[in-house]
Amino acid sequence: MNIPQSNFQLELSPEDQQVEELLASIVEMVKQRDKLTLETSFARIISRLTDAKALTFYRLITSNSETSVIPILHFIGSEIVPQKKLGTKPFSLSSSPLLVEQLSKSSVADMFQGSAKREKNLVLPLRGANGEVSVFCQVENACNDIHTQRVLPLLLDFHQNFLSLLADNERDNLTGLLNRKTLTTQIIKIIRTLQNKHRRTSDKSSEGYCLAVFDIDHFKQVNDSFGHIHGDDVLQLFANLMKDSFRENDQLFRYGGEEFVALLADIDTNQAKIVLDRFRTKIKNYQFPQVGHITASIGVASIRADESPAEATHRADLALYFAKEHGRNQVHAYEELVVQGLLTEQKLHGNCVKLH
Repeated sequence: MNIPQSNFQLELSPEDQQVEELLASIVEMVKQRDKLTLETSFARIISRLTDAKALTFYRLITSNSETSVIPILHFIGSEIVPQKKLGTKPFSLSSSPLLVEQLSKSSVADMFQGSAKREKNLVLPLRGANGEVSVFCQVENACNDIHTQRVLPLLLDFHQNFLSLLADNERDNLTGLLNRKTLTTQIIKIIRTLQNKHRRTSDKSSEGYCLAVFDIDHFKQVNDSFGHIHGDDVLQLFANLMKDSFRENDQLFRYGGEEFVALLADIDTNQAKIVLDRFRTKIKNYQFPQVGHITASIGVASIRADESPAEATHRADLALYFAKEHGRNQVHAYEELVVQGLLTEQKLHGNCVKLH
């Protein structure tokens, strides 16, 4: 018996369609593995849920006890508007007492300046893996119905939990710094940024990036003399001193063992040497509990647009090796050593270079 096939299709209600779209957006969001693309996906979810006229993501950056509010993403509907057309400039958080109040509240979503069903302004504090608000989202003319009020807190909790998972995956368990796997990803992003910048012939900015490799001198003696527990304490304190010494937009990594790496933004090797030597002095003068004084050797190189992450790391390594072979407790820049004739740049296997 042949049963005729039906052309009947189940029609979804508007509410069901919205739920389906949200689920699809969440699936897309969990594919992301870095914060910027995660925030982009999350912004589209919020935009669809709230039927927003416009939506802007801001990052909070604190320097010298002053917190600046920096716009990082802007959407009209669910489409990204380029930063040049954004028109919103950074401002001091202290200049907006109302915003300070909204971000300090314990609730996950705060609404103000609106009517019962539509809000002129919707502020969403986005808590990071540590529970602190480092990013917030401001939504213009947002929907404020019962459905939105129920779903938004759940989405914000989901966002925070997902950030925690990303943080666990990309950070070193002992020091809390970014791990070696994440380093390669970040160098690739920098190289792509440099390549895109070089394609824009009208871009005359001097923006550059440097990669610095740190090695704690004679660390094996620390472990042999004081034990691995105190050795781990030294690594943790060294990482904490790095966090206190470098800028918000510099990225810090534990490379492995007693080696660390910093990716320094908007800087050349001459400026980097000054910053790194200041850090070297801080380490030399610091009194590590039980262990006393230690020193560190540091090598730095600029990151080039036409190289691989391994090549960038290798050149900084060569400067580090030079420092360790010539007395330790020093900072050397690869480019400076080449100019001085102390290193010879030669294309070898895998585009490497070698010492004299």
